[in-house]
Amino acid sequence: MPNYNSFANLIFDFGGVLLNIDTDRALQGFLNLGLSDHSVISKEFQEGGLFDCLEKGIISPDQFRSGIRKYLRPDVSDKDIDHAWNAMLLDLPIERLELLEKLKKNHRLFLLSNTNLIHWEAYMALIKEAHGVCLSDFFEQDYYSHNMGLRKPDPRIYQQVLNEKALVPGETLFIDDMLVNVEAARLLGMGGHYLDLPKGESILDLFD
Repeated sequence: MPNYNSFANLIFDFGGVLLNIDTDRALQGFLNLGLSDHSVISKEFQEGGLFDCLEKGIISPDQFRSGIRKYLRPDVSDKDIDHAWNAMLLDLPIERLELLEKLKKNHRLFLLSNTNLIHWEAYMALIKEAHGVCLSDFFEQDYYSHNMGLRKPDPRIYQQVLNEKALVPGETLFIDDMLVNVEAARLLGMGGHYLDLPKGESILDLFD
């Protein structure tokens, strides 16, 4: 496992890298609400789909709920939809927050996440309840796709972070659990580490 302490700037993905997630739980949640075609989820994540637009902030949570409801039982409530969608959000182990606190002493830390307002509100509350802290306090700045109008692996989302914070790409490491996102960062001259979760990799293994 490589050691990345030499990078001045560290940009972390959130879901999978810091927060444990299980996307199958969200799928099962929607199936429980009457979703009959699994392919709907992957279709709506494609460019211009409901999930894509939600994560880019193009549509509001209410517009997302109205759009997804057409695939579900007619009696499904907004609360039911949020519960199913948030079912994928698990826990954030304290050891990962302790690592961030340690890394802050010698590195500039940033967060860059494809996410949405429904999830953001849920995991911010989850972290506050579990650990009594605010996630944003661990980073110089946390960037979220629904505020930026862009999603990884669009190169513009990485470039915006580099430009706003005057980061030198070669001094900046990006860590993500999706290889396509890491490859996009590397094309801009950044260091990149694909965190291979199926093989048991953890960010705890990447730093002394």
